[in-house]
Amino acid sequence: MGSGIAGQYAQARVLTIRGSGCQNGGGRLLPVLPLLTKHGRGQPREVRGVSGSCGDQRFQGHQPILRNYRGLGLQLKHVHICSDAGMSDLTTFSLQRKLELGNRRQLLQAGVPFHAVLGNHDIRTANGNPQVAYKPFGMKGRYYTLRQGLVEFFMLDTNGNADWKTQLPWLQQALSRSTAPWKVVVGHHPIYASGVYGKDPAAIRRLTPLFKRYGVALYINGHEHHYERSRDIAGTTYLIVGGGGAHLRPVFASASTAFARSTFSFAELEANPTSLTITGWDAKGQRIDQARLTPPAPQP
Repeated sequence: MGSGIAGQYAQARVLTIRGSGCQNGGGRLLPVLPLLTKHGRGQPREVRGVSGSCGDQRFQGHQPILRNYRGLGLQLKHVHICSDAGMSDLTTFSLQRKLELGNRRQLLQAGVPFHAVLGNHDIRTANGNPQVAYKPFGMKGRYYTLRQGLVEFFMLDTNGNADWKTQLPWLQQALSRSTAPWKVVVGHHPIYASGVYGKDPAAIRRLTPLFKRYGVALYINGHEHHYERSRDIAGTTYLIVGGGGAHLRPVFASASTAFARSTFSFAELEANPTSLTITGWDAKGQRIDQARLTPPAPQP
């Protein structure tokens, strides 16, 4: 790996959240989250992550990500796709054509495998079952967890037909068992948002009590077509990274908004034991947003 900063990184993992952005086949695509585990004296000391939009032909969001990490001499090891896979037609052939032969092939050629959750476009074909079964998406099921260094991700199916009678007790149990310093929940649909869809009262009632009880620091989603970071709401920040390449939509700040912009974008996460830093970047690699989160205290 080399010396200096890059030499301190023993591994890199990437979380890609697909949601708003890619219009291949009528679908949409959201962000990328690579997690880089930094080791010191043989022990993990720090986790860095980047969340960015892969996009379609108008915004090749993976390219600035690869440039940035190659510049540090880092190698991306995993991509976890956490919202819409960006397609409406999810036959095996179409998945191969759009992922393996499409504009994400550079990530695959760099040896970056994928993991995914379902978005609303994905369930249009056989309720998303072809995507769950598609090995390059690395899905453990319709919902599952991923522990990456200091961060544990809880990957949800937030679609209207999701089996919440099973998924919600599973989420509660998974959160209660987690020993990760940082808990991050990922779904396709927004909970708090100031765009076309706005906040979701049903999701607020269903999920936020668990976030508060178990100390979830961050919820990340797509579906909207803009970038937005909420203020701290009962210990949780809500991050929308929806500028992945599809047509942008307007966003108007609401009472829950800390920062919002309608722009093609991705976001970077950097975690250590005491802070989780979110940095938003536009398609030109210019910083548009930054915030540092502190660990929320679980509340009864």
